Order: sequence, then C-alpha cells, then structure tokens
Amino acid sequence: MDRSKAIDGIRRGFRAIAIAFVVATLIPLLLGLALSVPTGRVLGLIVSTLLLQANAAFVGLGFGLNPVFVLVVMTFVELGVVLAIYEILDTFAEQSERVRRFTKNTEEKMKKYPILWKYGAVTLIALPALPVIGLYSSVVIGWLLRWHKLQSLFFVTLGWILVTTFLLLVALGFVQLIF
Repeated sequence: MDRSKAIDGIRRGFRAIAIAFVVATLIPLLLGLALSVPTGRVLGLIVSTLLLQANAAFVGLGFGLNPVFVLVVMTFVELGVVLAIYEILDTFAEQSERVRRFTKNTEEKMKKYPILWKYGAVTLIALPALPVIGLYSSVVIGWLLRWHKLQSLFFVTLGWILVTTFLLLVALGFVQLIF
C-alpha cells in the first residue's frame, strides 16, 4: 500500500471518529445541558445505547429521564454510529482491492434483481429490532448489498425509532408483553 493511501485511510478513520463523537456524544450532551439534564445521566444513556442498543430505553427511563428526551438522544447516538460505520466501510472499500472486488461483484449481482436493488433498503426497517442482527449489522448488510446510502440510513433510522418507541411504551406500561 502506498503512503498516500495509508494517510487517506487514517484521515478517513479520524473523520469517522469525529462524526461519531459530534453526532452521538456532543449533540446529546449539549441537548442535555440545554434541558438541565445531569451530564452523568446523558453519558450513561449514550454508553447504554452503544452497548444495549434499543434496550437502552429501559436504562434511560430508569434514570428518570423524559421518554422523548430518551428517544431523541438514542436516535442521535444511532445516527452517529451508523454514519461512522458507513465511513469506515467506505474506507475499507477504497483501501482494499479484495473488498472493492467483492462489493463490485455484489453490486452486479444485485442489479439482476431490479426490485430488490430498488426497494431492498426498505427491509432495513425491521433489522434493528432483531436481537441477532441489531443496529450495527443492519448497516453492514445495507452497505454490502450496495443499497442506496441515504435510503438505507433513512430506513435503518426509521426502524430504530420504531423499535425504541415500542420499548419505551413497554417500559412505561402502555404495552404489555405476554411471556
């Protein structure tokens, strides 16, 4: 690998970290400060979201936070993580000939199925709710299948908001699960 590619890869890696920091951490902290929410609780919710994904809704409510605030903070964390993952995956594709060949082959295969090529990103709505796949894998799946980035971001985020809202309603007792 030549030096300029390595430097570009490092630069893009720092860009991914900056995106994640600003969107997933800085914006929620500033929102918490503006609404007089203790910084420790906001940081706890951020870390819980990173580790527990949508199940962090229970942690946020356990901290005594407003459900709308919990949803907004968790959505910013989701957006920051998803954007950073896309940046990292794009960097790998640019840096690695093997990954570039794989994504090109995948794109060619996907174009054989116009409906899946055009509307496949809609399936990403359901993936953040699945325990095995979750948020992080749904981003990778959308990227690997070469679905449109903005559409994928939209549908992953919509799925995230839906599952997080559902779990908030469960935690608040509006929805009862029978198990």
